[in-house]
Formats: sequence, structure tokens, C-alpha cells
Amino acid sequence: MKETERNAVCILVLYLVLWYVGSMFGFFPFIANDLAIAAVGFAGLLIVAAIVICTCWIIETIQKTAK
Repeated sequence: MKETERNAVCILVLYLVLWYVGSMFGFFPFIANDLAIAAVGFAGLLIVAAIVICTCWIIETIQKTAK
């Protein structure tokens, strides 16, 4: 269970670090007149990335237990 908790904390910390870096660069890939719109787009991108990471993690765990 420790590995699960460590992975969850790592994903959360990475999300927060990427959010901070994105805000420092004005949420770069999302150019908009309103900063809030760019922030929402950037947050969506980070959420999708976190979902992909968690999905790969779940698939890997299922494959390990199936063997």
C-alpha cells in the first residue's frame, strides 16, 4: 500500500508544480485575452494528463495481478 500512496502523492505534487510553472509562463500553450480562460484550458490539460497517468498505473497493476 505504501507504493500506492507514494504514487498518489507524486501525481498530486507534480500537478501542483506544473500548475505553478504554467502560471509563471502565462499558461503558455493557451493564449487568450482573459487569463482565467487560459488557466481553465491549462488545468484541463493537466487533468487529462493525470487521468492518463492513473489509467496506465491501473492497467499495469491489473496486468501484474493477472500473472
